[in-house]
Amino acid sequence: MNNPSGSERLIFVGGCPRSGTTLVQNMLDSHSDVFGGPEFLHLQDVMDLRKKLQYSISVGWIDLFCSQNDLDHHLRTLIQNLFLPLADRQGCTYMSEKSPMNVLVFSELVEFFPEAHFIHIIRDPRAIVSSMKDVCTRAKQKQVDIPYFTANTSSSIAYTARCFKAGFAAVKKAPDKILTIAYESLVKDPEKESKNMCKFIGLEWHSQMITPKEKKHLGEKAITTNSDEIWYDVKTYYQDPHDNNIEKWKKRLSPIQQVRITRAFKDYEELRAFGYDFSLDSLPRIRRILVTGFVLFLEFGRKLYTRSISLSFRIARKIPR
Repeated sequence: MNNPSGSERLIFVGGCPRSGTTLVQNMLDSHSDVFGGPEFLHLQDVMDLRKKLQYSISVGWIDLFCSQNDLDHHLRTLIQNLFLPLADRQGCTYMSEKSPMNVLVFSELVEFFPEAHFIHIIRDPRAIVSSMKDVCTRAKQKQVDIPYFTANTSSSIAYTARCFKAGFAAVKKAPDKILTIAYESLVKDPEKESKNMCKFIGLEWHSQMITPKEKKHLGEKAITTNSDEIWYDVKTYYQDPHDNNIEKWKKRLSPIQQVRITRAFKDYEELRAFGYDFSLDSLPRIRRILVTGFVLFLEFGRKLYTRSISLSFRIARKIPR
C-alpha cells in the first residue's frame, strides 16, 4: 500500500440519489483504512463559490485579496482541514465523503483535487425513479417536505438525466481518475466490485467490505434520524449487498411510466455500454404497442396544447383595443 498525503487521502463518492451511493460508502467505511464520514452536502456550494470568486478576481474586483492560485489553495486547505482530521481521529488513512450531488460537480472537483479518488455510481434509471417514488410516498406519510426531484415522474426523470450527464461528462474529461460502478454489478458480485474499488484507490482488499451491515457507520444519523427516515430507516440502511430488488421497478412502475423512462434514456450510449437494455421488449407485444401509442398520443396532445396557447397569445396581441 502507498503512503498518501493531502488530497491523495480523499475519496469522493457521487451519483444520482437512490443509485447506491450509501451502500458504496458503507462498504468503504467497512475497510479498516477508510473512514466513511457523514454526508457533507456542500461541495457543490463550495464549487459554486469558487466560480464566483474566480470571476471577481478575473475582472479585478478582488484581485488585491488573492490570485486564482491563492484562492484554490485556501479552498483546498479549508476542505482538507474539515475532512482529514475526521479520518485521523478514526485512525484511518483515507477519508470518504459521500453526497449524491457530488456527481454534479465531479468535473470541477477532478480539476480542483487532481490527486483525489472519485467513484461514480450508476443504476438503471427505471429503478432510480421507482425508488424516488417511494421517497415521495414516505415524505407525504410523514408530512415533511418532499424532495423536489421525487415529486413526480417528470421531475425524477429530469434530475436523473442531469446526474448521468454530469457524471459521464466528468468521466470523459478524466477517465483515469474516476471509477464508474454499476449498482447491479455491485450487488451481484460485491467481492469483485469491492476489489476493483480497492485497486483503484491503492488499497489491499478486506473481506469486511462485503458485509457492511456488521459495522456501525457514523453516517447513519444524518440519513435516518435527521432526515425523518424518508431515505432510509435504520433497518434498510444497514444492509449487505444483495440483488433481491434489481427488478423491483418492473412491478412498482406502471407500464406507461416504464415506457416514458425507457424512451428518455434510450440514447444514452454510456449506459448501454454497461449493459442496460432500453428496448421495450420486456413488455408483451400488444401491450407495448398500446402503451407506446398512448404515450405518444399524450406527448402529441401536450405539444398541440402548447402551440394552441402560443397561437392564442399571438392572435390576442394583434387584436386592436
